[in-house]
Amino acid sequence: MKKFIVIFKQYKHQLSWIYVFMILTELSILSTPFLLGKSIDGLIIGNWYWLVMLGVSYFISNFFNYKRMVYDTKVYTTIYNDIALTFLKKDNVDVSTKIARTDMAHSIVHVLEDYAHYYIATIITIIGSLIFIYSENWKVGVLVSIATFFIVGAIFILYKKIKQAITIKNDHYEKKAKSIENGYLSAESFFLRRRRIEIYDSTIQGKSWFLANSVKYVFLLFSIVLLVTTTKNITIGSIITVYSYVNNFLISLMSAPVIVEMCLRTTDILKRIE
Repeated sequence: MKKFIVIFKQYKHQLSWIYVFMILTELSILSTPFLLGKSIDGLIIGNWYWLVMLGVSYFISNFFNYKRMVYDTKVYTTIYNDIALTFLKKDNVDVSTKIARTDMAHSIVHVLEDYAHYYIATIITIIGSLIFIYSENWKVGVLVSIATFFIVGAIFILYKKIKQAITIKNDHYEKKAKSIENGYLSAESFFLRRRRIEIYDSTIQGKSWFLANSVKYVFLLFSIVLLVTTTKNITIGSIITVYSYVNNFLISLMSAPVIVEMCLRTTDILKRIE
């Protein structure tokens, strides 16, 4: 991933500001289940303090997310242009390949723009949620920690097939312009094969998500039962808080399929444009 290191060094100040905005937003979002539970318990006894704090949290997350959205497009479009124009200076590939690979360069920027945000949110949610869960009921914390191994294991069952589908898809895409130049029959053949490849890729991704989701729901149900049966004097707000953090934690673990797909797709593209 030398390309990403080069990009980070070149745009470290701009990217740092973007990621600071992301982190502040996600930390504020992380506090929401805790504040919501406290607000519910408080309102039951006529205390409005925690509801006000919940409103402040909503405002903070919304404000920093707005600041990021306004700023980051300027940075990411500059990065894409730099990658694409640098590649176009090379003369060792045909026009069809150049067109395809400059389009693929969007995936590199996509990692920085969308995936980085996704993983920052995931890391903060996993760590933060576990802290809140363990502080409320350590038994539930142990149970959801064990879920990590089952969900990740379910994903890597299909790892090789996902990698194969991505390579085939990108190899085929590089032939797009040439197929269109060769006439209607060639183009028709290209798009029919593309459809089959897309269906195969989608099917593999669907199986991956199905396996991970099945594990998630099993552990979520067991967590609810364990929480209610092992916590003394539990309040309505506490149940909602812990349930939310358990659900958020398990959903964050579902990033495993995205991590695998992103890493494989980006590695394949980097080999083509470097």
